[in-house]
Amino acid sequence: MAMEIPNREAVYRVSKSLWFTKEEVDFVALKEGVVIVNFGCQEDRCRILNLTPWLFDRCLFSMLPFEKGKDFDSYEFWWSPFWLRIYNIPFELLERQMVLDVGNALDELVAIDWRDQNRGLTEFVRIKVKINVLKPLRRVVKVLDSEGTEVIGVIKYERLPDFYYGCEIIGH
Repeated sequence: MAMEIPNREAVYRVSKSLWFTKEEVDFVALKEGVVIVNFGCQEDRCRILNLTPWLFDRCLFSMLPFEKGKDFDSYEFWWSPFWLRIYNIPFELLERQMVLDVGNALDELVAIDWRDQNRGLTEFVRIKVKINVLKPLRRVVKVLDSEGTEVIGVIKYERLPDFYYGCEIIGH
């Protein structure tokens, strides 16, 4: 998701230096803007995919696992997982089901990160959600407390690439 095509060799060099893989990594240009990354070991591949999203020069580097027999045009590069933090949720609402509901309402919930494993007081709820990067990003989420009063949670995205707050679209 870049306005200009980044230098391919620079992307390869920087990625290799950041990933700290145990085995060699090879980059194979498939077509303009699409590269297959061959990992030398499955553990490296899983770790790198779990650490998405990856950014290069503040642009999103969308990564999807290869699926044997899948047609290239059926890959959905516009879906990308992002960690996001939801602030302003009262402590009494910080329960597992509420977090599941909020994550699934935003898009596809991938993971929940409880900062305090004992579910103690935390400043925010941190979840990983797969979002459609072609659609405007949500800035708030509304939750009802036990009395039916609406509470507005503020969403902050981690590792967000270039983003224009006017239209709320990544890369614009």
